[in-house]
Amino acid sequence: MLSATPTPRLGDWLLDEGYLQPAQLDLALREQKRGGKLLGEALVDLGFVSREVLSRFLAEKTQSDAVHVSRLVVPPEILDLVPQDLARRFLALPLSREGNTLQVAIADPLNVTAFDLLEQVTGLRVNLAAASAHELLSAIDRLYQSRQSVDQIVDELLQLDRDQLANTTEKDAPTIRLVDRIIQEAVNLGASDIHVHPEEKVLRVRLRRDGVLDPGFLLPKQIQPALIARFKILGGMDIAENRRTQDGRGKVTISGRDVGLRFSSLPTSFGESLVLRILDRGMSTQDIAALGFAPALERNFRALVERPHGVIFVTGPTGSGKTTTLYAALGLIDGSETSIFTLEDPVEFQLPGVRQTQINETIGLTFADGLRTLLRQDPDVILVGETRDTETAQLVTRAALTGHLVFSSLHTNDALAALPRLVDLGVAPYLLAPTLAGILGQRLVRRLCPQCRQPSQPPRRLLESLGKHTPAGTPAFHQPVGCPHCRGTGFRGRLGVHELVTVEATLQKAIAANADAHEMNTLAHAQGFQTMLDDGIAKAAAGLTTVEEVLRATGS
Repeated sequence: MLSATPTPRLGDWLLDEGYLQPAQLDLALREQKRGGKLLGEALVDLGFVSREVLSRFLAEKTQSDAVHVSRLVVPPEILDLVPQDLARRFLALPLSREGNTLQVAIADPLNVTAFDLLEQVTGLRVNLAAASAHELLSAIDRLYQSRQSVDQIVDELLQLDRDQLANTTEKDAPTIRLVDRIIQEAVNLGASDIHVHPEEKVLRVRLRRDGVLDPGFLLPKQIQPALIARFKILGGMDIAENRRTQDGRGKVTISGRDVGLRFSSLPTSFGESLVLRILDRGMSTQDIAALGFAPALERNFRALVERPHGVIFVTGPTGSGKTTTLYAALGLIDGSETSIFTLEDPVEFQLPGVRQTQINETIGLTFADGLRTLLRQDPDVILVGETRDTETAQLVTRAALTGHLVFSSLHTNDALAALPRLVDLGVAPYLLAPTLAGILGQRLVRRLCPQCRQPSQPPRRLLESLGKHTPAGTPAFHQPVGCPHCRGTGFRGRLGVHELVTVEATLQKAIAANADAHEMNTLAHAQGFQTMLDDGIAKAAAGLTTVEEVLRATGS
């Protein structure tokens, strides 16, 4: 039922909660009037707020929960209660039933017509929960539509002759349907990568989900050339060239939303190996509050981003979420009052109000060359995707010295290791000390599925091995179990474990004096520095992940 409690209008609520600036709301209202849109649609199209924020508002307005449906598994008997055409019409998905009450996720909980019709059709009392329209559309497609399985398409392919098998242009060709099915399944499962791995007698397809590569499934060797060719066509790659490495980019539409794909091919003994990186904006987040920061660390990181100038580095290995954190940091900055530029390799997502440049070293557009030119574009904030050579490191430092706020990533094992690494790259300590604002180190760990996790105490030997990192108080450790919501893995999504070095006066003096690693570590801990291991164990003790996950991710 709809709430009788008075709540503010959407625009007022977003202003009060700090999601919008008045100038942004004025622009959205003009766009709403000009395009005949709903205000929420205009705000999302302009990139001012996310759909998750709108869902949160609707949930508050109706005193209901905001739910995520992208990975939910709904039993067929529940789906049968709401016809597919009705689910699509109102973007309403039945979730569960308790007695005579049906829980339904819906894009617009204020739609009284949908509410009345759902109760009339189902004959049940309906409770509504707010959900993202994009997530609902994807879930409705995934759960309602009966698609051919991979095995059925493969059986069809094996009945074709060589010429028919090689046909990768006709829209309904089995090869095209098989590739589309693989990509769609990967997107629906929230995978970050697809690995097409040729072996001696079979072709293996594997998905990386929540940072872990699954065993995958096997396909007959005879369909390998056609399948590889279709993937390469999607990536705009040369299908006649199989002796050299290639990179490509493409885009597909899944459940009404565009999903970017980044391709990499590598010749191997048994054919070309392909890896597809899935750049799904609908599954990513640029909301700093959703990255798993501990409250105190998040406050300190936000304070760094609010500085007028300085360099902020995010460190960690490939796949540790550095780009997502950097994008989220830019999201904290009011783009209506500042000039924001990025240099990236590659540009993973388009950011509204930000001028983004793709690095292309084959034509001489390197990070260093792009940064030199960019500094003549009157920037306030600069994001340099990676600092990986002497010239870039020196330019980044000098840009901060001349009054710019600069973000960049650095490949080091932890935050404090960035200091000697920057000196090794040729940054003079006396220049580094006054320009370095802070260093964030991070890793990603798998998040326990909240639906099926169970309380469990880790083995005593494991806890004893933590030494000084053993959590105080009464920890609420949990273990993975596995259920339909997490597809039997026991984990669902990932969260970050972090450590943050804020460069204050004492550390500045030590950096300028080129102090050794031991002294830097002592000074950092004296000002309250906590390691990624400390942060991870605290999250394991809160039941968000496991001790084993934390030790795996941090290498401890």
